[in-house]
Amino acid sequence: MNYFPKSICILRLSALGDCINAFGLVSAIRKQYPEVELTFVVDKRFSSLFKKDDGSFIVPTIAVDIKKDGLFKACMFVRNELKHKRFDALYNLQTSLKASLISLFIKADKKFGYDAQRRREGQLLFINHQVKSPENPHVLAGFMAFAHETGFENLKPNWDFCFSDDEIAQADELLPNCNKIFCIAPASAKKVKNWTVDGYSVLAQYAIKKGFNVVLLGSNNPLELDLCNQIEQRINHNCTNLCGKTNLRVLAAVIKQAKLVLSPDSAAMHLSSAQNVPVIGLFAIHNPDRVGSWNYRNLEVSVYQKLAKKELAGEATNWRYRVKNEDGMKEITVESVKEAFDKAVTTYNL
Repeated sequence: MNYFPKSICILRLSALGDCINAFGLVSAIRKQYPEVELTFVVDKRFSSLFKKDDGSFIVPTIAVDIKKDGLFKACMFVRNELKHKRFDALYNLQTSLKASLISLFIKADKKFGYDAQRRREGQLLFINHQVKSPENPHVLAGFMAFAHETGFENLKPNWDFCFSDDEIAQADELLPNCNKIFCIAPASAKKVKNWTVDGYSVLAQYAIKKGFNVVLLGSNNPLELDLCNQIEQRINHNCTNLCGKTNLRVLAAVIKQAKLVLSPDSAAMHLSSAQNVPVIGLFAIHNPDRVGSWNYRNLEVSVYQKLAKKELAGEATNWRYRVKNEDGMKEITVESVKEAFDKAVTTYNL
């Protein structure tokens, strides 16, 4: 395509893992094409991850607070923030109606959205250019297709969170004095995507026997706190439990110090992949080809295909299909995760 925008607004409100993937596109353009003017529109709940230690955003960012302000006020906020700005291109990376309505208040010569394969909720009504879906069903591959459609060639996802020395030191202070950290981030945003307390506890004990120090990670959500506390009790408190004790930036900085991470489909999994920290991703409900870690797919443990085929009675699985079995994660065996752990240790000389 003979087109190269000099200013781009990239819109992705949620969820956190998807925003991390979107930042892989933002950071890639920033690194490989520093002359391009970028603006990132993201949900305020997640925006702190993209804010440097000095309080400035890594790239100019509009933090939209739909949860607190409601959709109408959020739209007005975006309009006011960008009223003197017109972009060459808008990448609407989110198919939700909320994102599309917000996009109405972002002025751009060309508004890019998904083609029929990926778009939903009437996005076609809010765009004037469709991006051809890549063969790779991964969410991030779909994001990168926007860049390709607008003339950015050979662009590779990149994540530069611009951590300061103080932020790294803050993470180090929370961690045991050891260079073999095994982080377990046991909780996803949805309980149905979490593995079992027994499974996580056995893997923690297995890692300890292999010479690793176990660190538990999570937010201050009561379900996550309870899950981490149960694991801690099962392994006789032989770990560092940081659940609820970190903000997003510190969480990312802690993961950066790890040798290996174990996580279901979660933001922690994407933060690990983004920072080139080997991660064992666990999947049963959603297709890891679509939502898995961008890197380290070789370590994932998935029963998704088996469960999906069973539910569909052998019919071909649509890449978006969601497994309905609420106990699907229980199908993941301890032995299969141990095998992935050993593979990581051997492959990456951990």
